[in-house]
Amino acid sequence: MKRKIRLLTALLLGAALLSGCSMLLERSSSVVEPYTDRYWESNAEDTLRAENHQDLVNTLLLLVEEGAQEGAIRCYTEQNAYFLGYTASQEVKRETVEGAYLLEDLDFTYELGDGYCTLFYQMTYREDAESLDGLMRLSDCQSLVDLLRVALREGHPKLTARFVYKTPREEILAAVEGLWQELYRESLPPPAEPVDAPLEDLAPEEDAAPDLEGQETADTPADPAEEPQPPADAADSGDSGQTGEDPGQTEEIPDPPAEPEIQYPPCPWTINLYPNRGTAGIVEILLNNGGEG
Repeated sequence: MKRKIRLLTALLLGAALLSGCSMLLERSSSVVEPYTDRYWESNAEDTLRAENHQDLVNTLLLLVEEGAQEGAIRCYTEQNAYFLGYTASQEVKRETVEGAYLLEDLDFTYELGDGYCTLFYQMTYREDAESLDGLMRLSDCQSLVDLLRVALREGHPKLTARFVYKTPREEILAAVEGLWQELYRESLPPPAEPVDAPLEDLAPEEDAAPDLEGQETADTPADPAEEPQPPADAADSGDSGQTGEDPGQTEEIPDPPAEPEIQYPPCPWTINLYPNRGTAGIVEILLNNGGEG
């Protein structure tokens, strides 16, 4: 009897486990769509969508990064269509790294619909812009200085690099200017060393002692008793041979003349920053007139 009970219990447990597995297998799974897919309009071919200003900026950046020449974006917002399209295009061109570097111009037209507006953008790209994927990545301004030295040594006409993080504009300009001043100082001729004069030129000339023998002048008293006496106040002041100067005082040696301050000419390199605002992500230096040494 006990053996039958144990066997029935095992069968019931097995059935429960099988039913649990079937429930797990029957559970529906969700499909994760790429993040960029949500910007495409589902019921309009080759048309993107935006719910607000930030969506529109992100959508424009998608088109720019893909190198699209034009694009249609349907906006579901109550904002003025022209104002929305204009502010988004200006932000992409002036404040984003990709738009500021790649775009030459960004124009648009718009068309009103029922509950939405459609913006039609036309992109014009710089012909001399390099591929963003091929740009050298920099961690800080010192890396930029090191890379610039190599470009100058190898005679490259231009250096373009991208910072990993946006870097303050003033730090980038100061780093490039500092390298230019360093190279300019190295190009100056060394200062002339002073030439030591011969010893014979430094010896004082001895004045010939005048021959006073047999000569008498009107200023020399004939009788020592008739020599004039010093005033009483001068006699009381001490030894008549002292001039009143401190005997321990020494003559001060003047300081050597200071070296003239170097007047640096303007840096000959053209520095372009993208975006050209408080911080920049891409630096482009045109080495048109500069060189090392």
